[in-house]
Amino acid sequence: MFSPEKMMNFQMFSSVHLLTLLLFAFITAGILLCLSKFSNVKWIGTILVCTLCISEISYQMWTISNGIWSIQKTLPLHLCSISTFIGIYLYFKRGSRLFYLFLYIGFIPPILALISPDIPYAFPHYRYIKYFLHHMAIPLMVLYLFYYDHYPLRKGSILYGLGLVNCLAVPIYIVNKVSGSNYFFLSGPPEGNTPLLWFGDGITYIVNLEIAAVIVFSLNYLLFKFIAGKRRKLEISTLISNEKAQS
Repeated sequence: MFSPEKMMNFQMFSSVHLLTLLLFAFITAGILLCLSKFSNVKWIGTILVCTLCISEISYQMWTISNGIWSIQKTLPLHLCSISTFIGIYLYFKRGSRLFYLFLYIGFIPPILALISPDIPYAFPHYRYIKYFLHHMAIPLMVLYLFYYDHYPLRKGSILYGLGLVNCLAVPIYIVNKVSGSNYFFLSGPPEGNTPLLWFGDGITYIVNLEIAAVIVFSLNYLLFKFIAGKRRKLEISTLISNEKAQS
């Protein structure tokens, strides 16, 4: 279960993979129901932030204990790790500017990673469990913070998010060039069977990454605009109910 050389037979869209995606859908529906029905939902954020912390720390410990830690592969500079740190920070300290970055890199990208995982390990290997729990917790934390902290959805947030992502990409690109790593997948697609394999190589690959980011961020904005409308209706309904109860 913890060996880095065993259980490397993951199959995309196998029965286990599909059941894992179904589990994510049920958990998401349950959390949305709790967020819309109850006011005391701090426990949801606590569970999510603990999951994020345990996932990141346990992975570093696993690579070190198995002697496979390396600058090229295990520094916490991938998109999921950056999202993790932002999500943990926002849980303890509200911040609109960071939230808009988290909103765009922490929702659709992890869900895409759940659908087309970049891992060779099959269930019940530690890496399988950690990978899926980790990539489930990130978008769920986005939903939780959006509801719990009542962040507004600003029209300029797409450009703001794109600007911050590109600002992050510059030093990570330099790290990749110096160390021979592939953080943010800026040097090329990952080894697994992911949509990034269709993006070409060289400058074409980078341009396609930027185009994909614009598309994903735009879809993300439209989705959360819909969610924001539902949230607003819920807030009005709750306000009316409270006023009736007081009168």
